[in-house]
Amino acid sequence: MTTTITQPTARLPAPSPLPGTGPDIALPVESRAFHALHHHAYLAYATAHTPTGADNLIRDTFGTLAVNWATLLRSPNPTAAAWDHVAAHIARHTPRLTLHTISPLHYQLTVLHHLAGLSAITAADTTGCDHSTARTLLRTPYHSSTAEQERRRSR
Repeated sequence: MTTTITQPTARLPAPSPLPGTGPDIALPVESRAFHALHHHAYLAYATAHTPTGADNLIRDTFGTLAVNWATLLRSPNPTAAAWDHVAAHIARHTPRLTLHTISPLHYQLTVLHHLAGLSAITAADTTGCDHSTARTLLRTPYHSSTAEQERRRSR
């Protein structure tokens, strides 16, 4: 029995580096598309928690997502898996806002929609949950402290 090895005829385009202050890292096109799609929403969520440190938090988060990109893609819902990492990273580095919500997802959707000003659909797409779940949770009342209400008004 002989084995024949054939060379692939088509090659994927070489990944291009993302510009930044650190070393240039070549990322797959899918990772760059994911970054372009979610960066604004991730930054809005982080900014709601810490207006001055949000950029660094999101840069760190995307770095971790890039390192774990292959594992992330193997998850049943890569968007939700990425969001879980983002939300956990922000929670570890910032104080929780004084919102009284019924679940972690309700809290996250409330911050994205009511505080960061994203649409319900964008908030759902950002967290990886289905649109009907997001709409239902966003119809559920939440309560914020007086300080949180003042913070929203000052934006």
